[in-house]
Order: sequence, then C-alpha cells, then structure tokens
Amino acid sequence: MKLKFCGFRQLSDVKKAKDLDIDAMGFIHFSKSKRFVDIQTIRQFTDTIPDDKEKVVILVNPDYDVIDNLIEETGITSIQLHGEEPLATISYIRQKSKVIKIIKALPAKDSASLLTAIEYYKHVVDQFIIDTPSQNYGGTGKVYDWEILEVVKDIDYLIAGGINYENIQKIEKLSLQHSGYDIASGIETNNDKDKCKMQSIIELVKGAH
Repeated sequence: MKLKFCGFRQLSDVKKAKDLDIDAMGFIHFSKSKRFVDIQTIRQFTDTIPDDKEKVVILVNPDYDVIDNLIEETGITSIQLHGEEPLATISYIRQKSKVIKIIKALPAKDSASLLTAIEYYKHVVDQFIIDTPSQNYGGTGKVYDWEILEVVKDIDYLIAGGINYENIQKIEKLSLQHSGYDIASGIETNNDKDKCKMQSIIELVKGAH
C-alpha cells in the first residue's frame, strides 16, 4: 500500500516526515487553499526531501507559466491536477518533461460520473486520487461513501478525503482495489504535522519495520 502525506506548509513539518516510510509528500500551490505554499517554499521543500520519495505539487486548473516555473525552479517529480483540466494541459506537461508523473484527482460524486472521468483521463495520467467533492477542490477533511469505489477496478488510485487511522481501518474492511491513501488533516494536530499520527498510520498501512 502506498502512502502520500500531503499539505506540508512548513520546513519543520517536512523534516518530521522526510525520512519516514512513505512514498510521496505533497504541497499545495493553489491560492484558495489554507495549505497554499509559494514556489520558493516548494523549492526549499524539494531540496530537503530525499530522492526515494515522490515530490508532488498540487495544482488546480494551472496556466502554463505556473507549470513552467514549477518544473524549472523546483525539484518536483509529480504534478497532481485537482481541477477540470483539459487533456491539452496534460499534453503540455508531457512535452515539458518526460519524467514528471501526472496524478489526476477526481471527486467521488457517484459511481457513474467517477467512471466517466476515469475513462476520460486514464490513458494520459499515471495515477488517480479520489477525493471528497468540494467547491474548493478537496482539502475538506470530510469523508464520502467509500462504497462508490467498488466499481473502480484495474486502476492505480489513492483514497483521499478525511483519511485518518480510524477511517483506514474501516476502509480495509471493504473490498476495494485502491493502491493506498493520501492524507493531510489526518496526520495533523492543531494544523501542524504530528509525528505520532504519521508513525501510527505507517505501521497500520505498511506494517512495523
């Protein structure tokens, strides 16, 4: 199972997580998010995070200048698209960089619309994240009905939206084909990343080492 810890805003929090047994760390470059960080901060984060972890920037309907600046000025290895991006945006990223991984986040409105969106994007992206629907494109800390995901098969996707230790235990009882979890609020206490919560989730998902 893959683990992506997301929504890092401070270097001190990045340092708490950078050597843990996780697969990816994410930072949000979307001005309406409470976890927004600027490009200079993202560069600082990507310089700090070791190469064994994906360094993911989260964008919402980005223009090409933003994509250019992030690829040229930071050490990101993945771009996560959280809006209604056209396939042209994905083509642009592919032309700009052959090695950047592209992740598409989708809202879990209902099974039918989810399958339609997966069909639209699945040939051009590397992974999906399925999140709680919201006007601000995620970051709600709220859950949705995970049984919607029973129709999603043979696709690499992470479950997001209010994921914490207890909710992972509930999801594990369902028969879903997810690849892992994307967690932001569930590893925080008072808006700071909590090393104890991070460690507990790692042990639950990956097993103790």
